[in-house]
Amino acid sequence: MAMAVLEQSAAIAGSLRWHGQSELLMKSSRTGEHYGSRLPHHTGGVSLFRNGSKAQDLTGLLSLCRRSTVKALAAPAQAAPAVSDPVLQEALKRAVAKKAVELVKPGMIVGLGTGSTSSMAIEELGKLISKGKLKDVIGVPTSYQSRVLARQFGVKTVDLNDVNHIDLAFDGADEVEASMNLIKGGGAAHTMEKVVDNMSGKCVILVDQTKVVSELGLSFPLPVEVLPYAISPVLRSLVALGGVPEIRSALRKDGPVITDLGNMVVDVRFPEGIKDPAALECSINMIPGVVENGLFIGIADSVLVATHDGEEITIVELAEFVKSLSTASQESAKT
Repeated sequence: MAMAVLEQSAAIAGSLRWHGQSELLMKSSRTGEHYGSRLPHHTGGVSLFRNGSKAQDLTGLLSLCRRSTVKALAAPAQAAPAVSDPVLQEALKRAVAKKAVELVKPGMIVGLGTGSTSSMAIEELGKLISKGKLKDVIGVPTSYQSRVLARQFGVKTVDLNDVNHIDLAFDGADEVEASMNLIKGGGAAHTMEKVVDNMSGKCVILVDQTKVVSELGLSFPLPVEVLPYAISPVLRSLVALGGVPEIRSALRKDGPVITDLGNMVVDVRFPEGIKDPAALECSINMIPGVVENGLFIGIADSVLVATHDGEEITIVELAEFVKSLSTASQESAKT
């Protein structure tokens, strides 16, 4: 089955018809990270969109995507101060990961998120188990990556279908706003993450201060998992919703990213941001062929934010962090 999915995806990718000699911004990614590269257009091939005798040329859609993408990239995203030092950002993630595992009690069933911060939390959980400080803890992984990491660090895992409840889930996020609504999916695992996080008695989201934004979608695209068979009509529907969709291409293989569930990922930019996340989540999930999108609305019970003041790192709840940003902004306006 996996081979059939890959062959189908390759056929879809091969059907793309590129026009002109300009460049199209494509997305490449690996788990938890995004990389932008510019790939030249090629001529030849066949159109992606065909509907009986009415063949829809991809040129117009790509032209729209390029114009809208420029606007989207130019839109200023109001967020917390950036962390330019990778060592500091690593320290922030490690600190919030350690804080998260303090919430785990003996005998708990724990949802294991996917991504760089969640990976650190899995590692820290394994350390506590190996030291005998936590016993009878079982993890429910949200991806192949989290399953492998759990086994590597000594955390026993079971499949989701083997449990009827999850006590606690910890997970990361690509963006979070003041109402604890999230964008996830940078690691292409958002479908299983949403299932596990929603099923948990308490879902705790772990972020550093750079992930807190005033409005979702201004800087980070919305990932949408799509059945390979339905990629063409789904792309058209996402454009109709005002999005600028791009099929996510793989970093270390030719062709598209394929999820653990055998599907493709489309990253959708919204040039003016996402004004009504709940409505958009429903609208996208109503498109036939969409498996799940990366908007997590009303799922998070707590968001822990790792912040820093010089070399001092502090973990605070999201509401406290947002309040501190507002206070700082008001004081800055006075001066």
